[in-house]
Amino acid sequence: MVNTSSTATKLPLFIRALRSLMSRVGKVTVTGTGHLHGPVGKVIVCNHVGWADPLWVGYAVLPRVLHQMAKKELFDHPVSGWFVRSGGGFPVDRGNPSTATIKHAVSLVEQGGLVLIFPMGTRNQDNADAKRGAATIALRARGEIVPAHYQGPDRIRFAHLFRRPTIRITFGAAVAVPLDATANKATALQLTNELDQAMQLVSQQAASV
Repeated sequence: MVNTSSTATKLPLFIRALRSLMSRVGKVTVTGTGHLHGPVGKVIVCNHVGWADPLWVGYAVLPRVLHQMAKKELFDHPVSGWFVRSGGGFPVDRGNPSTATIKHAVSLVEQGGLVLIFPMGTRNQDNADAKRGAATIALRARGEIVPAHYQGPDRIRFAHLFRRPTIRITFGAAVAVPLDATANKATALQLTNELDQAMQLVSQQAASV
């Protein structure tokens, strides 16, 4: 059994300040957080509409920290790099993810952490490789995959301080990795197919609210 207490310790000052700010710029409804509980780490797979959704999904899982794969270009600038790292982000080359990046994600899930992956671009192009990557991480870490759906603005605007938009985040039932599963391509593809179905279901659940 994995001890998840390390992921729920006192939040860094940056995260606490960000939480306070975000509570003032959006009216947030979160459903399905029970699917994030349990003794094993989770790979959260969510749709992607803009740069705001990782912040809101991270907000939804507080007080736990959400670790996110972020495009490596964000780390080229010291300010944006610090901002993303402080929020739990770590760099990834989306065109060619390195072995070290995958190992880091696997390690976080093995330790009971939450890792967020966006398998779609902001225009909803489906990325089969990203989905298969999420399945592979969960498989190697013996974790679970949690489908999620974000509904809300693509970015945070100054006007939101005065007219708070509605944000809805839905977490679906976890896709479990069989205890006797072998970490190979065939099993990853099978998990990817299950993830596809789970993503469709959580999208339907979100639309029905």
